[in-house]
Formats: sequence, structure tokens, C-alpha cells
Amino acid sequence: MSKASSLLELVSKRRSEIDPAYHHLHSFDEGIWDCEHVVPWTKSACNLDAAVMIIGQDWASEKFLRQPKYNTPERISAREAAGQDEYLPTNRRLKSLLRNHFSMDFAQTYATDVLVFIKPGTMSGNVPMRDMLYCAEAYTFPQMRIVSPVMAICLGAKTFNSLRRALGLQDLKLKEACVPSAHTIHNGTEIYGVPHTGGLGHANAGGMERVDRIWANLADRFSTRDRR
Repeated sequence: MSKASSLLELVSKRRSEIDPAYHHLHSFDEGIWDCEHVVPWTKSACNLDAAVMIIGQDWASEKFLRQPKYNTPERISAREAAGQDEYLPTNRRLKSLLRNHFSMDFAQTYATDVLVFIKPGTMSGNVPMRDMLYCAEAYTFPQMRIVSPVMAICLGAKTFNSLRRALGLQDLKLKEACVPSAHTIHNGTEIYGVPHTGGLGHANAGGMERVDRIWANLADRFSTRDRR
């Protein structure tokens, strides 16, 4: 089976989910977010042979998709085309870090989110770890095995540790998760955690200079392993 066909099976699985605690992608805006990817974010980064995989926690929240200032016709149209809101600083910082340290555009990667649902509440709302763990096992790792990247970069400690727990491993603090020492490997892919690219994540990490050092170290590690 081709990589594309295998990923479409995961899309079908996601569409069949009935968890009442979450909203499904088809529940908003006449179903335009229910795309042919596991999550909409992949629209902008769907390189099935990517050497780098980017993993976020979740795509959007109920209030974000209903708040008028984020949902003008222009922003909805742009989000539908790109699978992301390119106005958000989180997305802009991520792209800058990839260019500056990996010499890579976002489109050269494969990007996904652990949670395949739209969470209730706000964008900063909590997602229970049990739900992250379920989605990591059911969706994130299958995507990783299909794409088979050299390195997977998880945005935020919770995202990273949901994958660690799915592998039966203990949680790591973010300062350990970002160390390029092959501490977490699945199917040949080295998995690391970095501060979330939102403003709060960067502030908690100690500022942009500290974040740059983290990404530079991971890029050095990547350059020694990538043979593509």
C-alpha cells in the first residue's frame, strides 16, 4: 500500500470517531475543515518523504473558530487553503526557526497534531493526557511510521510526553527532551521536544536566544543523521 493510501485510511478512521467530549472537524463552517488529511495543518506541510516531522498538540478550539475577529471571510478562506492561520505568531515563529536552523521551508516537512479533534473552550484550554495518549497511539505514530522521518520535533512538553507515554516511557522535562541524545526513538525516528512556538512557550524557555540554541543543537544533530 502506498504512503498516501495508508494516510487516507487514518483519515477514514478519524472521520468515524464519535468521542462526545470533542468537536469533530466537520462540525464547523459547513465541514470545510474536514480535509483529506488527518488534521488540517498537514495541508501546508504534507511531504510524505520528509526528513523532519513537526508535531503540535492540537489544531484549533471551539471558541477560536467561533470568535468573529479570527473568522473574517478573508481569514477563513486563507485558513481553508493553507490548513493553518498564518496570522498567528506561533506559525510564523515555527517557520522562521525551520528556515534559520534547518534551512528548510515548512512545506518540506510533514506536520501534524496529536489531537485529531477540535477541543472545547479556548486555544489555551487543557487537553487531558489520556486523550493525547489515545491519539498518539491511534494517529501520530501510524503517521510517523508511514512517513519515516529522520527526526520528529514536538512543540511543547505535553505533546512530547504523550508520545513518550505511548511508547511506555517515563515523562521527561523539556530541558531534557530537547537534548539531542537519541533519548526517544520509534521505528528509527529520533523524537525531541522543544518549547512551544507561541509567546508563552518562548517566555517560559528563557527567551528567543535560548530557543535558538535549542533549535541549532537539534539541527546539528539532524545534519549528522540525514542521508536523504
